[in-house]
Amino acid sequence: MDDFDWEWQRLRAESELKDLEGDAFETRFQSVAKSLWSGDFTPTIPMGRRGDLKCDGFRSSTGTVYQCYGPRYGRADVDDALKKIDEDFRGAKAHWGTRLREWKFVVNLYRDKLPSELVRKIEQLAEELEVPASAFTRSDILEMIKSVSAEERGRLYGRAPRATDMARITYANLGRALSLIRRAIATDPNEPVPISADLSTKVTFNALSDATRHFLSIGQTGVAKVEEYLRDQPDPEEPERMAQGFKARYTECVIMGLEPDHTFREMVIFAGGGTGESERDTAALAIVTRFFVTCQIFEVPVVGAVR
Repeated sequence: MDDFDWEWQRLRAESELKDLEGDAFETRFQSVAKSLWSGDFTPTIPMGRRGDLKCDGFRSSTGTVYQCYGPRYGRADVDDALKKIDEDFRGAKAHWGTRLREWKFVVNLYRDKLPSELVRKIEQLAEELEVPASAFTRSDILEMIKSVSAEERGRLYGRAPRATDMARITYANLGRALSLIRRAIATDPNEPVPISADLSTKVTFNALSDATRHFLSIGQTGVAKVEEYLRDQPDPEEPERMAQGFKARYTECVIMGLEPDHTFREMVIFAGGGTGESERDTAALAIVTRFFVTCQIFEVPVVGAVR
């Protein structure tokens, strides 16, 4: 199950990183680095007027100084970032001297979009200070998380829902997950829910991975309970409003050009999943699967079409 657990944990890690900024981002990077490198990595904190010696973390075996930059909403202010790179890189060189053998600018930017001026600045300073340097992005942090032991990853990000979890879904869990969607959708009713397409055919048609296929196969066992929950709601238009919300979020993902598996992860997050809480994640998976099999999200296979 480790591969499937990782796919689910990545969902939560990506969701979490999108919301982290400033000190919170720095703290999360430090915790992941410590989990991965143990005694080889030392997280640092500022000490009054002495500051942090322009170092948020030091890896002894490589002589690497890590400096974190987590702007609000994952969007860099180029002028501020250029100033930070210059001050922090030069400061690290001054404070650490020959112990500094590598410098990493750990950035939490939307979709890893690093402005070219920042890349150029890092390269220029690396040449001037004679210290190898580069940016360290969200993707790099995700690779670190993937390399952490399965047990430690589970502690940090929980585990993937199991088939046995579906049997324990309660109305309370479904209601908690669906309440997040209610706050994000319009109140106009949608057209009636259509008949489901074949699950396997639809997965293949949408070029979804084996991991996503696995999650949907588990989620399908909880679809009946989601249907039962929706039927029991006092408002008969509730299912249609839910469908409207999912369709709108799916359309946003398509417009953004997200890959199919990334879109699936966004759907789970939209349903209140990716939290690391087993009951809540299981409910979210069941809800997403319900709207997948009823053709509210993802593309419906066309007879005779080849993808």
